[in-house]
Amino acid sequence: MATTSTAGGGLPRMRLYAIIAAAVVVALIVVGLAVLATGGTDGEGTKAAAKPTTSKPLPGRPSIAVPPLADAPDDAAARVAWAKGLVATQPSTEATIRLAAAQAAAGDEAAARATLAGDTSPGAQAAMALLDYDAKQPATAVAALQALVAAAPQDAFVGFSYGEALLWSGQRAAGEAALRNVRDTHPDTFYGVASDNLMYPTLPAGYPPFVPSQAVPTRTLAQLKQAADTRLEQLQPQLDYGAALLAAGQRKAAGAAFSDALAVDPDSVEAKVGKIIASYNKDKPAASFGQMGPLARDNPSNVSPRLHLAMMLLWLRDTDTARAQLRQVAAKDPNGRLGQFAQQILDSL
Repeated sequence: MATTSTAGGGLPRMRLYAIIAAAVVVALIVVGLAVLATGGTDGEGTKAAAKPTTSKPLPGRPSIAVPPLADAPDDAAARVAWAKGLVATQPSTEATIRLAAAQAAAGDEAAARATLAGDTSPGAQAAMALLDYDAKQPATAVAALQALVAAAPQDAFVGFSYGEALLWSGQRAAGEAALRNVRDTHPDTFYGVASDNLMYPTLPAGYPPFVPSQAVPTRTLAQLKQAADTRLEQLQPQLDYGAALLAAGQRKAAGAAFSDALAVDPDSVEAKVGKIIASYNKDKPAASFGQMGPLARDNPSNVSPRLHLAMMLLWLRDTDTARAQLRQVAAKDPNGRLGQFAQQILDSL
């Protein structure tokens, strides 16, 4: 199944064709943090994955996880009809799996099996293995998925489904190893982010956001890249492009863009902050804290490091310490973009 670029928020975010106005981005982040604070759920991919925290087998079976699409209806029956339309107009394995996922979610397992029966691709077979998963005898489905991973090692959907099945069967260590492989092989895709989220079910989905001190121009990624490429000697175009890439979930490319910014100005605090956020790793959050903390300490007049330190604290669910950092940002920059953002977060919490 094809993998697509994602952004972090819930499990997943799809490819970004145009950069949303900065004010809207800020509003979305505030809403997302409010959801995190109240323990709500987010997109389709999140609902497809429960929150295992032990090595005990989980009841039921893992769902068929598919990347969310903006025009997909919420109603189960309507989603099935919509997915059938995709299969008819844009036939592909991805569309077939999406239809089967919608049918299974609507409770029509027979229809889901019939949909998958005509597709012999590894992805469709993996989806069928998930339908065949039996909590009383999970070994059969797990073995089938393991064979599919061996046959299609680059298929992110197959790898994610295998990791899911291992977790549900109670094999948490093996499941995390499978999911970590998907995350590291496909880091900026729906399944890469979903794998990271599933490995860390007690943490917020996705990654800490980057909030630029200046609003990013409302342009496409291609346009922002062109501006950065044609003005290599200027700092702001590199910062804008890096911020836009992070908003689009393209963290690896964003890190490179912020490196380009540092090549222009090695002392740019904002570029350093962006690079730290782009490299945030749920396996090793201490590495990012070890960089952001000293940056905030050494640049007391620049509120960006402290704001993003607070964001990382929120991602560790250390809300009290994050509030303290946000209050400092709001007090130091009451009329500035970052100070007002900090106040919005405080209000949402």
